[in-house]
Amino acid sequence: MGNAVVIGLDGAAWHLLDPMIAAGAMPRLERLRERGAWGRLASTVPTYTPPAWTSAATGVNPGRHGIYGFTEGHAQAPEQRLMHSGLMRAPAIWDMANAQGVRVGVYNLPLTYPPRPVDGWMVSGMMTPGYGEHLHGFASWSGGTGSSDDLEARILSWAPGYVVDVSADYEQDWRDAALCERTLASLRQRYDVLRGLLETDPVPLVFAVLEAPDRLQHVYYRYMDPSDPMYGSAAARALQERIAECFAAMDRIVGLLADHAGDDGGVVVCSDHGFTAWEVSVHTNTLLQRWGYLRLKPGARLLQSRVARAAVPLGRRLLSRRLARRAKGATFAAIDWSATRAFASPIPLQGVFVNLRGREPFGTVAPEELEAVKDELAGRFERLTDPVGTPVTDRVWRSEEVFTGDVVPGGPDLLPVLRDHRYELDDELFHRDPFTDVSDLPRGVHHPDGIVVVAGADAATRPGLDASVMDVTPTVLHLAGLAVPEGLDGRVIEEALAPEALTRRPVRTTSPPAPPGSDRGDDSPYSREEEAMIEESLRGLGYL
Repeated sequence: MGNAVVIGLDGAAWHLLDPMIAAGAMPRLERLRERGAWGRLASTVPTYTPPAWTSAATGVNPGRHGIYGFTEGHAQAPEQRLMHSGLMRAPAIWDMANAQGVRVGVYNLPLTYPPRPVDGWMVSGMMTPGYGEHLHGFASWSGGTGSSDDLEARILSWAPGYVVDVSADYEQDWRDAALCERTLASLRQRYDVLRGLLETDPVPLVFAVLEAPDRLQHVYYRYMDPSDPMYGSAAARALQERIAECFAAMDRIVGLLADHAGDDGGVVVCSDHGFTAWEVSVHTNTLLQRWGYLRLKPGARLLQSRVARAAVPLGRRLLSRRLARRAKGATFAAIDWSATRAFASPIPLQGVFVNLRGREPFGTVAPEELEAVKDELAGRFERLTDPVGTPVTDRVWRSEEVFTGDVVPGGPDLLPVLRDHRYELDDELFHRDPFTDVSDLPRGVHHPDGIVVVAGADAATRPGLDASVMDVTPTVLHLAGLAVPEGLDGRVIEEALAPEALTRRPVRTTSPPAPPGSDRGDDSPYSREEEAMIEESLRGLGYL
């Protein structure tokens, strides 16, 4: 049996990849799809990077692993601290494989900083502080021919000035090809580092993620979607060749990882979510204020003037990172919590918190009233219309529908889905109107329809898969010849496998490894300066 590999393409969607494949930019991905089973991979609710990639790596829903967004807390918290690997409450694929005596390599997976001690190697991804020679503590190595410090030194020698995460500014970068240039440079580094890792310590199970699709699609989405009116514009034509070069560079890495799996191995290509056009920002707190669930202090209403709102984009550009961070938190001081029954979640959670007494620091809603308030709010959203009177809400998820099992606190009570995710909720205050049209810009937002390909010696050859991100870990464990821990929310995607392969080697189960220690996440691994830099990067993508 060969090796097993997960190739993660953050934010990848078939309707954007198909034109790249047709143009000849991604022959290795095309080959994997031709000789495997492929289709849709449904993301988590909320449809964001932290819960989705963590679910892919653990096989359980966010209510069990406890990662709901990029930050822990919400508007009532004195400070929303950044998420990190120590806050993950469920065993991950590296724990499952190591428990069965198999070494693992993890590369660039978001929220793996600080890297866990593993039998194998782990190089942390998004949310890692520092860059280039300022990087330290971003790699873990055990069972190889050196220490973690040795591995970090090798990575920096393979890729001088190594960049963990490509920076993108959705408000500015759509204007030119500079983001493409940064992305290409980082993908060349990714290739060199992965090649070095696989040559230095060729572990039998690899989980690697490329963040590049997400960054490009946040900024250039409408220039990449052939069905969008902007696709044929002069601005789009000026950038499309450079964007295609980025996807060709990704495909080179797809080939490198597929070669590591070998003809007898298995490959899972997946994304944490898909993408769609960003049409409207929905100011959730404004809706809640209009409906009487949120109240601002009297003096704060002056900030809802047109002049005050116009100053916000200017402030974002001119304020230092630290001041911008404080300013966002300071706006929540304008809420009269004593008269507030519900408030917006941070953007990546895409939901609403009921101001529950005994749970929230300034709670007003009695526990016995929780379900009634949820029902009222769900009804309000279900009746919500846009300025011309057209209904906008597709569905309102309740927390108990999406966060199941031994639920870790932190998820919103309600998670509305508006206009097939093209209307994105935010947590801003001081808007008079709840809707801001942003469809004049080419930017994109997350959509739950991601991609999956299962290829290799045991794979069937068929389209039409319909699976979940929680199925990634069970499936790759099986491809690696390992047993699947009992009790996961995900499953082995058996319809992606040839019947004779399943007959020859049925799915096996085993007891789950022990969960991570409950005291691991008490101390933040970030300094104040590191927090500010990471938050600035998240703000550039519209996540804060």
